[in-house]
Amino acid sequence: MSLNTEIAFAYKQLVNSTNLLNKSLLEAELIHAQCYKLSAVAGDMSDSSGWEFLNPSVYTGFTALSMATGAFSRFTPDYQHSPKYPFRLPGIIQLNPVHSEHISELVSQCNQLKLRIKGLINSSKLDQMKKRELIQNACPNAIALQIYRLIKTTSSPVRRVGFTWCNKNSMRTIKKSEFLDYLQGSKNNPPAGQTKTEWAPWVNKEIDLIKSKTSDYVKVKRPLPIVPKLNVSFTDNTKTIMFYGHLPVIVFTEEPIKITPLSSYIDKKSTKQLNDYLIKRLYVLSEI
Repeated sequence: MSLNTEIAFAYKQLVNSTNLLNKSLLEAELIHAQCYKLSAVAGDMSDSSGWEFLNPSVYTGFTALSMATGAFSRFTPDYQHSPKYPFRLPGIIQLNPVHSEHISELVSQCNQLKLRIKGLINSSKLDQMKKRELIQNACPNAIALQIYRLIKTTSSPVRRVGFTWCNKNSMRTIKKSEFLDYLQGSKNNPPAGQTKTEWAPWVNKEIDLIKSKTSDYVKVKRPLPIVPKLNVSFTDNTKTIMFYGHLPVIVFTEEPIKITPLSSYIDKKSTKQLNDYLIKRLYVLSEI
């Protein structure tokens, strides 16, 4: 069996298993469901104005459950979202514990297939473009992360779920000589709407700034999209755990759960933080 065929077969199994999970969730005894719809620009780092303020919309009950099952089976971009950024729906589905064994088994099947697809892709030792082609052959327009994301569940009795936001940064240290080579190449690739003649002076200024650094290395601190998270605590001795809020979490508890809602996110960057960048466009820090 070829790699393409294996991935396509595993993806078909994933779709079937996810549909079965969703059917079972919609038929189960729902205690409570709550999820938060993020704005269409949430996570788009190309324009920081899109994520300096996020005001999630809250949904509860069967509406939230329907949105959650839709998120579990969504492997392609939401039509309102950029195809560059995965769809996210932080939330919680609370079911009667009598469904724990059956639903957990279905979740496990889905997650095993997700891991299998990811393993097949990564074991191919192909470059990113070829790996993308493998995914696209199995599911046109798919976003790999939306396929890979595991569905979270816990059978321990939940006491509280706290929704929150998490800021993250990607840190890289690059040799000064390599970074200068990159900037030299950038001079010949102006952004849309600018000519090489207009673009080159800006890049030359950046080259001069990098050359003026005494260190042989350049540190890049690139902000990543704001991430919703869930803190889940329990009534028994199970330790508090934290989940990323990419998909709703499934829990099995009869008693009402205390929920700290996901509040609006306001970016509180200080002037000092902004001044830390030597080149804001490329997120180059002033110091190592």
